[in-house]
Amino acid sequence: MKKIAIITAMDSEYEAVQKLYDFSEDGEFPEVEVHGKKIILIKSGIGKVNAALAAQKACDAGADILMTTGLAGGIDDSLQQGDIVLAEKVCYHDVWCGEPNEKGQVQGMPMYFETRANILERIMDGTPKGYLKVGLTVSGDQFLTDAKRLKEIKKEFPNALAVDMESAAIAQTAFLNERRPYISLRIISDVVGKPNQEDEYRNFWQNVPEKAALMVEVVLRALNEEFI
Repeated sequence: MKKIAIITAMDSEYEAVQKLYDFSEDGEFPEVEVHGKKIILIKSGIGKVNAALAAQKACDAGADILMTTGLAGGIDDSLQQGDIVLAEKVCYHDVWCGEPNEKGQVQGMPMYFETRANILERIMDGTPKGYLKVGLTVSGDQFLTDAKRLKEIKKEFPNALAVDMESAAIAQTAFLNERRPYISLRIISDVVGKPNQEDEYRNFWQNVPEKAALMVEVVLRALNEEFI
């Protein structure tokens, strides 16, 4: 039986997933068996360092795949609050190691950490058409509200759909642990640069909390066969 570690950053994200299933609290992490898989739930805390530490705990606990889920900011005009972004690949928007590295690339690492094609295909085949937006998610230790910084990120990563603070660090940790697969599944809480962005973010959990949790169930159900 495959083991998936679901990693969330904040209490609200963690509690939304916890309410989905009857998790056992007997082990180091809450655990449950659903859809033919063993699921463990880990709360990381916000940011890249916390995310990497949580991802390493997941690897040490024997997770076959790391799944990061929670909120993200939308940085593309096609997105609105409540849209769900499945990362095709991830990178950092706040890393620069000097030439010959590319912007966003940690020296010695790939520019992008790509989601395995068979996992993407299985998820897309197993979810309703239009349910997910698939593309690039970029990560950094910033809550983005500055329109100037947004323009800089969009110039450097024009195809980016979403921005968060954890996905790339979790993907890098998975890569360093025998190149384990990862999934980045994020729901858009606010669209960066909109005049009412901060209000939109603050009101998110009043607007679409059930959808934020349900997306995890939808994706886990889509992966109901052997996929690694």
